Amino acid sequence: MHVFITRAQTPDSEFSRLLRAKGWEVHGRSLVTLAPLPFEAIPDCDWIFFASKNAVHFFFEQVRKQDIPLPAVQWAALGDATAEALAKYVETIHFRGNGEPEHSAKAFQAMAFTAPSVRVLFPAARHSMKSIASHLDDRFQAIHLEVYDNQPIASPPQRSDEVLVFTSPMNAQTYFYHYPLLPYQKVVAIGATTAKALHRLGISDVKTAAAANERSLAEIVMSYE
Repeated sequence: MHVFITRAQTPDSEFSRLLRAKGWEVHGRSLVTLAPLPFEAIPDCDWIFFASKNAVHFFFEQVRKQDIPLPAVQWAALGDATAEALAKYVETIHFRGNGEPEHSAKAFQAMAFTAPSVRVLFPAARHSMKSIASHLDDRFQAIHLEVYDNQPIASPPQRSDEVLVFTSPMNAQTYFYHYPLLPYQKVVAIGATTAKALHRLGISDVKTAAAANERSLAEIVMSYE
């Protein structure tokens, strides 16, 4: 069995390790290019909320490059993988979601509403879906800070793998704007936002990982054995 994931894989990637142990052949490549977007200051805010490891990386890359002082804020991460990346830069992570935007936004609201108005900064991609901010009510002021650009690659490869795993809406859009789903192929999404994007692209049968991490993705793929 062959699987393709829209994320570069290293020999120690959990997704590859788990599947190769079961005899799967794993291929991984992002269908999106990323580039930093410089910023010179951090907007006034009470929280800084990261929805991806890429957002963490590009935010702190510019903080260090531009020698920008970090404000006295509380820190939040959408899920475990993002929190792990954030922990390399800050001592305390005050909120950690379960990886799903809607559930995490509701949990965040319940614990973060401590003043008449709460300002939440979201360092993110230029083409971010703003999926967390869209679920916050009007007691929260969501501030979008573009810290990296994300663009589809021009010529993605067509895949014949039995299972295709998509790790973001843009990766899904990049692939299916060029190619149809083959009759025997199965599709897996990393989370609800990516699953919705796939549905909009006409892919109705999509399995969504229980959590937005590589172990959960691998477990979904193994269910197709």
